[in-house]
Amino acid sequence: MPDSTQAASGHRVVVFLQENKTTDFYFASMAAWGAAVATGPLLAAPPDHDQPHDRNAWVHYAMGDYPAVAAQVDTDTVIPYYAWLAKTFVFSDHHFGSGSNSTPGHMLAIGGQMPTLKNPPFVGPSPVWDLPSIFTVADKAGVSWGAFPDEHGYPAKFYTSLTSAPGQTHVHHPNEFVPMATGGELPQVCYVWSPAGYDEHPPATPQPDYVTRGQNLIWSRVQAVIDGGGWDDTTFILTWDDWGGYADHVKTPAIETVPDALHPDGFAAIGGSRIPLVMFGGRVTQAVDTAWHSHASIPKTIIDLLGLPAMGVPRVDSAPSLAGLVDLGAAPRPVPPAPGTTIQQPVPPAHPSVPPTAPWPGPLGVPMPPLVTLDGSTVPAPTDGVVRPKPPKAPAA
Repeated sequence: MPDSTQAASGHRVVVFLQENKTTDFYFASMAAWGAAVATGPLLAAPPDHDQPHDRNAWVHYAMGDYPAVAAQVDTDTVIPYYAWLAKTFVFSDHHFGSGSNSTPGHMLAIGGQMPTLKNPPFVGPSPVWDLPSIFTVADKAGVSWGAFPDEHGYPAKFYTSLTSAPGQTHVHHPNEFVPMATGGELPQVCYVWSPAGYDEHPPATPQPDYVTRGQNLIWSRVQAVIDGGGWDDTTFILTWDDWGGYADHVKTPAIETVPDALHPDGFAAIGGSRIPLVMFGGRVTQAVDTAWHSHASIPKTIIDLLGLPAMGVPRVDSAPSLAGLVDLGAAPRPVPPAPGTTIQQPVPPAHPSVPPTAPWPGPLGVPMPPLVTLDGSTVPAPTDGVVRPKPPKAPAA
C-alpha cells in the first residue's frame, strides 16, 4: 500500500463506469500478454443488439441452460485506445461484478453493497437508500469528491447522501467533467458515467458505432485530465457495470448467495461473471493482475490510495486492493496517445509471465448479509431478482 500521507496530499482517483462487457468478449488481444482470455474467432465489429442480462438470465447461464452470446471482438481494431491502456498499464483478468444487471453492478462499485438485484423503474420516483459509499467516506475525511452520473442522475439518484444537501452539490452533469478536468478543477475522488449512446451499452436499435463513441468519450475525458496537468498524479480505473449477456470461460468464485424460486437455499450473486478492469495513470505500473476481486475492490483501492478511513462495510473493508500496483514515488509513466491519432500497439512479450491465480481467500457459499446503512435502518439482502423456471429466449445471432 502506498504512503497514505503522500497520497492524500494530492493524488486523485477517477473511476469510469461503462456498460455490459465480459473479459473474454472485450479483451481477446490480452491473451498475448498472458491474460486468461479465450482466443476464438474475432469480430471486426461488436454485435449490434442487446440481449437478456438480468438476474434471471445470469442464473440460468450459470446453471448451464442459457446460451449467452459467445463472441469476441478484435480488441486492437474495435477498441484500440483501451487495448493500448491495458497493455501499457494494469489489466485485471480476474475481476467480477454481481450476477445480475446494471443497478446492482453500479452500486457495488460505489459502495460495495447492492440493495436490489434488478433495475428500478426508469420512469417515475426512484427508490433511495441511505447507504455508505466512497463519497461519504471521502466527505468524512475532508477529501474532495464528485459524482458525474448520466443525464438522468443514474445511479447517484439511489443514494440519500447524493440526492439531498449537502452531498447533492457535489453531483455534476456528465458534460461538466471535461471542462473541470481541463481547468484543473477536479476533486480527488471522481466517479464518471456516460450519457446514453456513449456508455457502450448495446443499442435497442442498430447503432454500429456505439462502442467507438463510448471509447472516444473516455479518450477525450482522459485527455482533458492530461491537458489540465493532472496525468502524473491521477490513477484512473476503467471498468464496466455487468456481463451484458456475453459468455466468459472463467468461472468466478461463488462467495455470497441469495435464495430464489429455483434455489431456496441460495445461488451465487457475488461473484457474477468476469468483467474487465483497466487501471492506468501517471504512477500505475504495467502488469496483468491475476488476483480475484469484485467491484467492492474499487472503493477499497481508493481508500488505500488516498489514506481514507474504513467504510464500515465488511465487503469493502476486507476486499483485495489494487493500490499496490500504484507507485507514487516512481517517475511518471507514458502519456497515452492523443485523441484522433493513430495508435501503435505495444509488442507483446515473447514469453509472457504472470503469477498464477490464488483461490479466493475468504469463505465461499455464504448467505449475503443485511446491508450496512448510515441511519441504522434495516435493509435486508436483496431477493427481488426474479428467477423463472424457464430460461429467457436466446438472442438472435
